[in-house]
Amino acid sequence: MLSMSSRICIRGFVTDSKVKKVVIIGGSGFIGKYAAKAFIQDASTSIELGARNPRVVNELQLLGNQILPPVSSDITSRSDVLKTCEGANVIVNLVGIMHERPPTYTFENVHHFGSRNVAIAAKENNAQLVQVSAIGAVPNSDIPYARTKGEIAVREICPNAIILRPSIVFGPEDDFFNRFARITKVLPFMPVFGGGKTKFQPVYVWDIANAIVKSSSDPKFHGKTFELGGPDVYTYREIMQLTLDQAGVRRPIISLPWTMGMIQGFFLEKLPPNLFTLTRDQVKLLRKDNIVSDDPNILTFKDLKIEPTSAEKILFTYLREHDITPNKRTHRSINRSVEEEIEEIKRVKNETPKKALEKEAEYRKLHESIDRKQNSP
Repeated sequence: MLSMSSRICIRGFVTDSKVKKVVIIGGSGFIGKYAAKAFIQDASTSIELGARNPRVVNELQLLGNQILPPVSSDITSRSDVLKTCEGANVIVNLVGIMHERPPTYTFENVHHFGSRNVAIAAKENNAQLVQVSAIGAVPNSDIPYARTKGEIAVREICPNAIILRPSIVFGPEDDFFNRFARITKVLPFMPVFGGGKTKFQPVYVWDIANAIVKSSSDPKFHGKTFELGGPDVYTYREIMQLTLDQAGVRRPIISLPWTMGMIQGFFLEKLPPNLFTLTRDQVKLLRKDNIVSDDPNILTFKDLKIEPTSAEKILFTYLREHDITPNKRTHRSINRSVEEEIEEIKRVKNETPKKALEKEAEYRKLHESIDRKQNSP
């Protein structure tokens, strides 16, 4: 038996045997980068990032030698996944797609069979698996995205897997609020479907990252399912208004019938992904509430003792201050030390509602002044 001071070799790097190895499949994605930053706060953890294009995550190596060289890993290839997960103590599966690219990257291949590949790798390495799914993922759904999220396959192979189902995730690199904010620069109005009554519970990416770390490190959460939503519930229309307010833009919100959305989806889903991409499945998803359920068997942030962050305390820090334009990147650079990133997050999260309201009032006053000057004769 190896002693605690024994040294082992992981992919050419000599490490102490007591070091916990975390493998993040989908490490180049939005949540993956934050999960890596959350894990390295424990100095005894090394993180390996698996991605189809490992060059995308090279920038994370600037955070220190806890970040191992990224590995090329395609979730649809079982051999890739098994190789990436060698020696793992914890495996996090973050891979998900919103648009299919047949014949290889379909919902069935990526979500279902891909998740099976990760679960098999977790079982072979006796590793704790964290499967990040989504609220609304149910096996009997008529929507392929929701039906194929891989939860059943994961549970069959790894009964102790942790399943996290977040609502809409927001943060500097999100593809939800940023996308709608960009649309405000193109359209003279903001569209919603069916009166905009569907409910959402947006959740901060750092809170998701912390939930991944906390749930995986405490055995009492192994085998549990969590639904993760922010502190506030908004209707679809309120989400659009929130985006406008936080981006400092004025646009009317116009409701379109659901049939119009399905017609748009029929044509737009045939085009390459772009700012206005919309599929019929996405329109169907928009008809279903995306909030935490009241099922007593489902755990939440409260069980992890995490206080979720309000969208109003974060959105304006990147929707407005980064001068959003249709062809401009809107996220902050990740080429900064983890200490700087952590200090910034602490600053934002400790900001009182009063201060946030004062800043919002300051922006409103500025834009009202500009409007008056523009409308004056």
